[in-house]
Amino acid sequence: MDEAAWPRVGMHQGRGDCAALLRQALMGLAPAAASAWGSVRTLWLADVDFADWPLDEPAVHEALAAWLRQGGRQLRMAGLHFDKVERRHPQLARWRRDWSHAISVVTPAEGDLPTEVRGLLAAPLWLHRQEAPDLRLRCSTDARQARGVDMAIADFLQRCEPAWPATTLGL
Repeated sequence: MDEAAWPRVGMHQGRGDCAALLRQALMGLAPAAASAWGSVRTLWLADVDFADWPLDEPAVHEALAAWLRQGGRQLRMAGLHFDKVERRHPQLARWRRDWSHAISVVTPAEGDLPTEVRGLLAAPLWLHRQEAPDLRLRCSTDARQARGVDMAIADFLQRCEPAWPATTLGL
C-alpha cells in the first residue's frame, strides 16, 4: 500500500484544510488512486448536516461512481438534517438517485448523532469530526482504531432508521 497517498495524520483545522482533506479521501477511492484505497469496500460518512463537505463537486461524484462501479461497494451515510443536505448539495441529490442501490442513508431513531461516529471511515483511514466551534478533523490510519470505530458504527446502526429517500412518490 502506498502510504504516501494517505492524508497527513494528525489534527486538521479550518474549513479550507478540512474540505481539502475530505476531498482527498473521497477522490482517493477512485480506481486510478487505488494504491491506498483499493481494498475499501464500505465508505462511512456521518455528520449532522454535511455543511462543510465537498459533496457537490463533479470530480467527487466521478471518483465515487468509479469506486462504486467496481461492485460490492457500499456508501453509508448518517445524519440528522437531510433537508439541509439536499438544499446545500443538489448535485449530490441528483447523482445519488443513480446509485441508490449502493447507497444507504440513515438517521438516529431517537436522539443525536454520537460524536464517536461523526466523520469519514474508509478503513483504516478515519477522519473524525471533532466537537469544536470551527471545523476540525483528526486523521488516523491506525487499523485497530478503525476497527473500533467500525464496531461503534455497527452498534449505532442498530438504533437507526432509513432517511432521505432517493426518490419521492407523489400523487
